[in-house]
Amino acid sequence: MSNTARIHGSPDIVHFFIPLPDPIRVPNLTELAVRYAWDPISDDGPCFRLPAEGNVDYASRRIMIFHQSEVLMDVAPFAAAMQLMNSSIGASGVSPADTSASDSPALPVAQTTVEVISVLEPDAKDPLEHAFETALDVVNDFQTYFHLISKTPLRRLTRKLLPPLLPIILRPFASQNWQPDFLHVNDGGPALRAASTPTLSQDQLQNLLRHNRAARAEVFTAFMLMRQEAMLSYAVGSTAAASLFVAIAAETLLTELFLLLSWEESANLSKTADVLGERDNISKRLLNELAGKLKGDWDRGGEGPLGNWQRHIADLRNAVAHAGKLPTEAEITSAMTALTALETHVGDQLAKSIRRFPLSAEIFLGNKGLEERGRFHAWQRQVATLEIPVHASEIFSRWKAEVERIRSGPLAGNFDKSYTAVVRFGNGAERWYLVDDERNLSCAVHAPNLTEFSRSHLDKTFTESDFDVTTLEVRSLRLPPPQNPQWVPSYLVLPSASIDRWEHCLWVPPKC
Repeated sequence: MSNTARIHGSPDIVHFFIPLPDPIRVPNLTELAVRYAWDPISDDGPCFRLPAEGNVDYASRRIMIFHQSEVLMDVAPFAAAMQLMNSSIGASGVSPADTSASDSPALPVAQTTVEVISVLEPDAKDPLEHAFETALDVVNDFQTYFHLISKTPLRRLTRKLLPPLLPIILRPFASQNWQPDFLHVNDGGPALRAASTPTLSQDQLQNLLRHNRAARAEVFTAFMLMRQEAMLSYAVGSTAAASLFVAIAAETLLTELFLLLSWEESANLSKTADVLGERDNISKRLLNELAGKLKGDWDRGGEGPLGNWQRHIADLRNAVAHAGKLPTEAEITSAMTALTALETHVGDQLAKSIRRFPLSAEIFLGNKGLEERGRFHAWQRQVATLEIPVHASEIFSRWKAEVERIRSGPLAGNFDKSYTAVVRFGNGAERWYLVDDERNLSCAVHAPNLTEFSRSHLDKTFTESDFDVTTLEVRSLRLPPPQNPQWVPSYLVLPSASIDRWEHCLWVPPKC
C-alpha cells in the first residue's frame, strides 16, 4: 500500500500486479502517483489524498509502485529438449560422457513488476475491467516518457504481452479483508493458439518437404510472409507494426496477382512495367487491369472487398505511416478481416476465370481451393490439353525480375559476381557469356582456348544432352571481361533463362 496517500471517501480498491515485458531501471519500491489538483467541492468522489504543495491540494485515483526482482528465465523448452536428448541417449544404450551437461542452467534475469493501485469507479459498466484498462494506459504513458528521456527501447505493454492470468488484490476501504484473486486478461498468446491448430496428416507433412516449383508458396511468398508478420505482430500487441505488415501483405497480393495473370497471358514486358509505374503502390490503373482480366468488383471506393481494403487497411496504414497513429486492437482486427476477405475475393474470381487463367487459378487456389469452390473438375477438363510448365514459378520469377529490371533503369551487370556459361547449338556452334544471375543479365565474350582435355569433356557433356540447344555453366572457368561489354537480358541469349509461359523453340542456330 502507498506510504503517502490517504483515502477520501469509501472506495473499493484493486491492486494489479503487472509484469512488464522489459525491465525498467528505477529504484525498487519507487512510488509514483498520477496526481491532479483536488477540489473537495467539485470532486467529492473517492480518491487517494496526496500531500499538498503550497496552497494546492492534490489527489490521485491511480498509484504505481515499481517492484524490482530477479527471476529465472523460462527454460522449460530447453529442459524439455534436454530430457528428450537424454532419453534418446538412453535408448541407444550409450552413456553420456558428461552428465552435468544435461542439467538445466539457472539464468537469472531482471524483472520489473508494476503494482498499480486503482480506485474502482462504481459508475463504470465493468468497474474492474475499466480500472485495468486505465492501469494499462498509465503504465504505457510512463513507458513513453521513460523512453523519451532515457532513449531505452521498450516494448509497449499490451494485454497480449501479459500472462493469461494476472494476480490482483480486491479490498473495500472500510474493511481489512484483502482478497487475492486472478484477472483473466488474454487467451494465452500465440503459443497456446499454435498448440490448438489442427494436426496435419502424414501425407500433408511429407508434402511440406517436397519442393514443388509450381506451388502457390513459391509464387505468393511475399504475401504469405507479410501476412505471417502481421499476425505475429498482432499476437504480441504491436498494433502499429501489424497495420503496416497487413498493408504490405495486401499490396503484394494484388501486385503479384497482376504480374502472374500478365505472365500467363504473355503480356508485353514494357507495358506491364508501365502499369506498375515508378511507385510501389496500388494504382487505379492496376485495379482496372485486374477488373478487365478477372471481372467482378475491384472498386476501392465501393462496399466490396476492395472498398474494405481501402478503408480498413490502406487508410489505416497511411494514418500510421504519415501521422504516427497508434491503431487500436479493434482496428487491427478489422484490417485482418479485410485481408482475409480480399484473399477470398481473389480466389473466387480466379475460380470463375479458369478458362482464361487456368495456371494462375491452380497456383493460387490449389486442388483444395478449386474443390471448395466446385471448380476442380472443370479445371481438370480445361488443362487436359494445355501445356503446363514443369518449373512454372521459376520461369515466372525470372519474368517478374525482368519487369522489375525494366522499371529500375539501364542494363548494368556485375563482372565480380558473374560466372561463365556456354550455349551449344545443334549444328555445333557455341556462344560464350559471363552471366550475372542476380540481375538476370549476360555479356558475350570470346570463346576461350580450351585444353584438349577440357574440350573433350565439354563435347562429351553436350553429346549426352537430348536438346538441340543446351546451356552449360562452367563456373570453374574465369574469363576476362570484354573491353566494351554489352549486357543484355539473359533470357534473350540463354535457353536456361527462359521467361516464356509457353515453351517453344525460338533458338535459331548461328553459323559455326
